[in-house]
Amino acid sequence: MKALLGTVLVVMLSLGGFASTKIAGDKDTKSPDNEVSVELLNVSPEFKAGDNGTIEMSSVFLAKKKGSADELFGSFWAEFDFEERTASKNYAIKNWKVNDIRLAEDLSLEEKAKIEKAFYTELKSQFKELPKSTIDAALKTSRAAVNTGLNNDAPPIIYTNQPAALIIVNGEPFYEELDKRFSKIANAGAFIVKDNKRDTYYMYGGGLWFTSENALQGWEYNDDVPNRVKRVMKKHARELYDSMQNEHYQARIIPDLIFSTEPAELISTDGSPKYVLIPNTKLVYIENSDAEVFRQVDTNTFYALFSGRWFVSDKLEGNWQYLAPGDLPAGFAQIPENHDKANVLVSVPGTKAAENAVRDAQVPSVTRHDISTTLDTKVAYNGDPEFAAIDGTNLSYAVNTSSPVIQWNNSYYLVDEAVWYNSSSPYGPWQIATQRPAGVEEIPADNPLYNIKFVHIYKNTDRVVYTGYTSGYTGSYVYGPTVVFGTGFHYHGWHGWFYYHHPMTYGYGFFYDPFYGWVPVYSPWFRSSFYWNWHWHWGWGWNWHWYGYRPPYYRPPHYRPPHHRPKPEHPIERPGRPQQPAQLPAQPDRRPAQPSTLPAQPGTRPVQPGTMPSQPGTRPVQPDVRPAQPIHRPAQLIMRPSQPGTRPMQPATRPAPAPTPSQMRR
Repeated sequence: MKALLGTVLVVMLSLGGFASTKIAGDKDTKSPDNEVSVELLNVSPEFKAGDNGTIEMSSVFLAKKKGSADELFGSFWAEFDFEERTASKNYAIKNWKVNDIRLAEDLSLEEKAKIEKAFYTELKSQFKELPKSTIDAALKTSRAAVNTGLNNDAPPIIYTNQPAALIIVNGEPFYEELDKRFSKIANAGAFIVKDNKRDTYYMYGGGLWFTSENALQGWEYNDDVPNRVKRVMKKHARELYDSMQNEHYQARIIPDLIFSTEPAELISTDGSPKYVLIPNTKLVYIENSDAEVFRQVDTNTFYALFSGRWFVSDKLEGNWQYLAPGDLPAGFAQIPENHDKANVLVSVPGTKAAENAVRDAQVPSVTRHDISTTLDTKVAYNGDPEFAAIDGTNLSYAVNTSSPVIQWNNSYYLVDEAVWYNSSSPYGPWQIATQRPAGVEEIPADNPLYNIKFVHIYKNTDRVVYTGYTSGYTGSYVYGPTVVFGTGFHYHGWHGWFYYHHPMTYGYGFFYDPFYGWVPVYSPWFRSSFYWNWHWHWGWGWNWHWYGYRPPYYRPPHYRPPHHRPKPEHPIERPGRPQQPAQLPAQPDRRPAQPSTLPAQPGTRPVQPGTMPSQPGTRPVQPDVRPAQPIHRPAQLIMRPSQPGTRPMQPATRPAPAPTPSQMRR
């Protein structure tokens, strides 16, 4: 239905009977006062049923100020009334109301008011009537159940009442040779190497070393790892080695190591669950866990939130099933905005946090490129290019490369750092594209290249190309009244000489932060996190940087909950496990042997490598064994705010672009 709507609207825009005809040209449609011009871009507007019989419209737009070359990109939401005309195939449109305007840049109230005024002028002028078929389709679509093709099946959810770490190995271990003596498990989230001479495995995570004679079980803590193993890490995982030099903990805890060969989630409590009542609700939450787990006291039902999806069970140990957010108990919407668990409100329909997240996900990040732009590096393949068909389309995609390459007819298309390129050869040379291949919009969610459908070519002229993306490129998808992370499908990696990873929805504890978007849980003791997962960048945007997207710069005051503040510089000290036995038998389902004493560690917070780009600017560091990726820096964003800090209740400076563990939740 969405595709049909898009077709109708494209025809409308091309005919110019109902919308601006300046979609792809240089000349802009001006508002009468000539202060600001607005232009709907060539991504079709969307319509849906609003409240009280109205129709809501949303679209991506470009705004320009009079006498300035600066350009602003954003999204707007408006609603209107409609009435039937006798013997006409169109509805008359009236009573426009602009509900919201959001841009990737910060604006003063005065600047935003000028853009809003321009919208009223344009909407009244260009949308005087709409075909009945368009309105009827919008009403029908809005009444239909949400069906975006995402997978909401519950992943394996593991519970333990001991501090634990979850290690994901995507399928059976796949080994890549590092040198004559060592090989690594390439499809493991953690850094695991095998000493082929001694048939011994070594793993590093959470500032700790472990050894085992089996890749998936029997791991024991080892504080005396041979230097040759550390040299292997220094050579083949330098970024991990460098971070290891600075990783210290106030209290070292030896966790249970839980391995899974498929994406999974972990609920780990430090002892028996400790429940804390949320005032004015019938809900309690588990205080001694990093997982978001709640219990309704009158029904004893458990609710857990993973990657923006709710799951329900009658017990912690299993039977977890997906729960549509609209079926949550009313108590969730009553969680106070200044409560420690207010972060889950983003996944509760009807809350302001959820509404903001949904709208932020639709705000584009746009860059301008010269039409002669080329990509000066070739795509690296594992052997000759190998293509597989994309179901439901006439497209094929390359399976033996980490770069998203699409074949359409006799041409090849590449998405590199949120920019489309095309070529007559799968190797390049790559020229910036002025259109996407037909069928991209139909790529199904069970395909690992689903995210590139959210990379758009918004406008092109004979001189420049405007290209950009919305949050779907990095895995943040609008699903009805909330946003979720990932498609929910399990994409198995591809391997030949090397192993190519595909994005995962579960296994990293992703949660939504209004300033940074989706980020993993940073905790050295519970759940999987950066500390345990070397390949933490296995998220969406895998061909780029999963965290290149974050919500737009602008934040209205109500979007900052009162409890939002930087986390303490140091983690809360947790005591080590008392009365630990000197040794435990190494069994698959039992805890690995523990040393009788644990060495003391300095009390500083670990320093994390890397910085979050404020725009799609840099490519993440990849393991040395993977083919070199092209390095390309897109053009700078069109405009920075002309009056930073003028909006009331806004900070003078933008939050630091790269969240350190001290800024994350524990």
